[in-house]
Amino acid sequence: MNNIKLDRKTIVIGLIVLVGALYFLPKILGNDNSDDNNNNNSSGSSTTNQVDTGANFGQIVTANAVDRDGCAVGSTTTFSTSGPIYVVAQDSEVKQGTAIFVRLYYQGQPIEDLPEITADQDYNNSCINFVFGPTQGAALQSGQYEAEFVVNGNQSDSVTFQVQ
Repeated sequence: MNNIKLDRKTIVIGLIVLVGALYFLPKILGNDNSDDNNNNNSSGSSTTNQVDTGANFGQIVTANAVDRDGCAVGSTTTFSTSGPIYVVAQDSEVKQGTAIFVRLYYQGQPIEDLPEITADQDYNNSCINFVFGPTQGAALQSGQYEAEFVVNGNQSDSVTFQVQ
C-alpha cells in the first residue's frame, strides 16, 4: 500500500470543497426549498401561496369598481357597509379548465363563497374579479374581512380589507 501523507493545508482545503459542494449542489440541482418559506408579503394586505393550481395571479386588490376589462378602478382597503367590494386578481394567467371562486371571511370566520367559475380557455394578462355586497338589503357588518381565492379546491391568494 502507498503511504499518503496529508498535511493540515490539504485537509482544510478538502473540508472547504466538501462544505461548498454540500451548500451549492442543491441550489444547482434545483432541490433547495429554503426560499419557499420566505415568500411572505410584508404589507399584510395580500398573501400568496405557491401552489401549482392552474392559475398564476398578479397583484390581488380590492376596489369600489372595475373597468370594462374587469380590472380594478383604483384600489382601496376601506369600504362602507352598503357598497360593493370588488376583489380583483390583476395581470393573471389561468389555464383552461381551472375552477376559481372567492371565499369571504369576517373576523376570521368564513361567511360566504361566491359562485365558482371555470376558465373556458387559457387566459393571459387578464383581470379576474368577484364582487361582494349587501345581500337581500342587509348591509355588511363593520369589521375586518379577508377574501381568499380558491383554485381547483386549493386555497390560494388572499387580500384583507376593512368595512366601516
